[in-house]
Amino acid sequence: MIKVAVLDDEKMYLQRAQRVSEEYFEEKGVACKIETFQNPEWFLLGIKDEVYDIYILDVEMPGKTGLDVAREIRRLYPEPIILFVTNYMDYAVEAYEVNTYRYIPKSLLEEKLVQAYETLLPKIQEQEEKHYVIEKRSSVEKLSYADIYYLQKDGKYVIIFHRGGESRVRKPLTEVYEELNSGEFLMIDKSYAVNIRHIMSFKDHVLHMRNEVQLPVGRTRLMQIKQAVAEYWRQK
Repeated sequence: MIKVAVLDDEKMYLQRAQRVSEEYFEEKGVACKIETFQNPEWFLLGIKDEVYDIYILDVEMPGKTGLDVAREIRRLYPEPIILFVTNYMDYAVEAYEVNTYRYIPKSLLEEKLVQAYETLLPKIQEQEEKHYVIEKRSSVEKLSYADIYYLQKDGKYVIIFHRGGESRVRKPLTEVYEELNSGEFLMIDKSYAVNIRHIMSFKDHVLHMRNEVQLPVGRTRLMQIKQAVAEYWRQK
């Protein structure tokens, strides 16, 4: 299911975006969930409760602007697609900060939103979300790869740090790393593996992660990690 959040302080544009979205995905036979929000402050309060595939944001709103909201989305989630709808087309420089996919003039909302969906739908459908499953005696825990920040060796255990907190699994770090079996995870030291999508900066042999943790990179892995991070950022 594709999830879309629409934020606009004007109800008319919310309804138009919702209608266009629902009609488009229904025609394509794709299950969707479209949610609309008028108040950016309320929207930001619940931003951690649910992640959407696409955010459609009005740029000009009282209080928090669409750019403010986009910065908070990017702080938490690097993957979602952000579309700006606006009557003003002079925000291009600021939009680079939040990796905006496209600007849509409100006067051309129906036409341009459909065009954006036509380009985006194949990309979203290609992204099959992966999960890591932790089996315990009395429970089973399922962690989305996208939610995992990093892994740390702790004696006979591995601690997995993720958006929901921490999870422990009684296995060697190398075994968990192999089970993840994904190029987005990097072994940066004998005690740490990180999710490359959550690296915010790399300076002086230290990775600064999205959850504000700093992790050291082993000397023998320094060039390998530097090249991998640079290549990932170039692709983005």
